[in-house]
Amino acid sequence: MKKLRLSLFILGAALTLASCSQQTQLADNLTRQSGRWNIDNYTITISTTGQPDDVTEYGDSGYMYFFTNNDGQWIDLKDPDEFQFIEFEWSITDANTLIIEYDNEEFEFAFQVNEKDRQVIVYTETVALTDEINVTTTIEYELLRIE
Repeated sequence: MKKLRLSLFILGAALTLASCSQQTQLADNLTRQSGRWNIDNYTITISTTGQPDDVTEYGDSGYMYFFTNNDGQWIDLKDPDEFQFIEFEWSITDANTLIIEYDNEEFEFAFQVNEKDRQVIVYTETVALTDEINVTTTIEYELLRIE
């Protein structure tokens, strides 16, 4: 019985450490080399039940910076006539997703790609207009490390 309890304890500890190490790896990757990322591609997809998708894509549309103190900066250059500078806070959740908070709003991004020099993060939100019609907005950022 003692061996079973010890085995269960070790298994639980290993799972907890594996989860923490994944969070640490994601955070370390975002902040490595001063945490500077080029927004190489920015895509907004609006899907409405029964309608074709509306896709808007921007290339080379700004920069994101992820600092080790969990602060961040987003320089939005999508519109050539308008420059936006947004400061945000970020964190990695227990589910290994990226939370970005600014203007008293929280956005949860899933990591579709997590590579040393490339990240693809996706935010999805669905709103029911009626019982049969939903509108889903998907925002995808492809980030390339600035060296």
